This record gives sequence, structure tokens and C-alpha cells, in this order.
Amino acid sequence: MFDFYMDAHMHFDLYDDRNEILRYIMQKKSYIIAVTNLPQLFKKYKYQYVENKYFQLALGFHPELVHQYSNQQMLFKKLLNETRFIGEIGLDYTKKSKEDVTKQTEVFEKILEWCSGNNKILSVHSRFASKKVVDMIDGFDGTVILHWYSGGITDLRRAIAQGCYFSINHQMLQSANGKNIVGNIPVDRILIESDAPFTKGLSKKYTIDFNDVIYKYIGELYNQEIDVVKKRVKANFAEVLKK
Repeated sequence: MFDFYMDAHMHFDLYDDRNEILRYIMQKKSYIIAVTNLPQLFKKYKYQYVENKYFQLALGFHPELVHQYSNQQMLFKKLLNETRFIGEIGLDYTKKSKEDVTKQTEVFEKILEWCSGNNKILSVHSRFASKKVVDMIDGFDGTVILHWYSGGITDLRRAIAQGCYFSINHQMLQSANGKNIVGNIPVDRILIESDAPFTKGLSKKYTIDFNDVIYKYIGELYNQEIDVVKKRVKANFAEVLKK
């Protein structure tokens, strides 16, 4: 039942060898949520690549692109019924103008409203905006996965209390802040992601080797056998997909 790999957040469309990646994930039995950065990109690849048991394309509107492409809001809404998977969405307040921050917040609020009551699975970006994101998702009735969370522990605990999951990647394990964050996430809320091709070792070629690196780290962190950790984290992913 739990003989599979996972990647809860990766950018499939940013690779050139997409057909090879599809063959690879089928061979490896790796369940992938392939996020997109704009509604027009979801529409393009939705019809170009057929989804299957292992490959699900998510409808996204990356916060760093919202201001520039705000005219795609209605396209996002129009495409909502074509998938349960939504991402990459959220907020990013890194060195942004007041106008940009306002537009991001406005669009994220609309997306949460549109997704409410529709059994959606959201992959959410929250860089330098974790408090605002956790405030906004409070009470959302779908499933929220906080992708590569890098905010404070107080907001992390609030998100845990709200029922959020956290997709962690191998690069998080290479910094003190990342390790501290992972160490504060209960095992039953952990999912595994790559955020490929943006993480180390995955810029040119996609592999699922990062799964084992993360399982090993979590096992050592909680003093548990790796097989026990694998079973728990894979069960988390199965629960998310069944909700």
C-alpha cells in the first residue's frame, strides 16, 4: 500500500525533458503535484499532458506574478472546475511595493473564496508573509499545504492548529532555520516536496532521490526507524488525496 514516492510541489513545466520526467515518475511510482505559476500555463499544459494516477497538474497564480498578470484572475476562476489541485498560490512580501502587496492580498483572498466549498487541495507560498497567510487561511474548508514554510514558529503552530500540512524539501535541512522549522512540525503533518528545479541538485535533471534524504533526517530527528517514518508520511499524503 505504501510502496511509492511523492513530490507534493514541483515545477514540471520548467523542465525541457517533460516527457522523460513523465516516464520516470511512472516507472518509480512517484505521485507528483505539478504546480504552475500562471493560469495560462495550466491551460496550456493541461491539454498537452494527460494526467494519470501519478501526475496531477495544479492550477496556479504565483504571488510574485499576480501584479504583472492581474488580468488573468478571471481565467483562473474559469479553470477552477478542471482540477482539485491549486498552486502555486499565496503571498510573497519580499521587497515588494505597497501596490504589489495590495494586489497579491486581494487576489489571494479571491482565490480562497472561489475555492471554498469545492474540496480543493491548495499548495501555498508564504515567504515573508506567513502571519498574513495564516490569518487568511483560518477557517478555509479545503486542504492547505504550506510549501517550503520559512516563517516564525508562532505562525507555524497556528497553522498546525488550523489543520495545515507542510511540504518540506531537502534544501530546508541545510540551514539552521529550516531545521528548526522541520523540528516543530508534527510527523503527521509532514509531506515531501522538491520545489524542483529551484532546489540544489535538481536544476537540470529531475530525480526523486530527495525522498530518502528527508526520510533519513526525520527518522534521526524523532529517533524512529526509517520504515516507520516512511509509512507515516506516505499515509499523510494518502489522507490529503482522499479528502
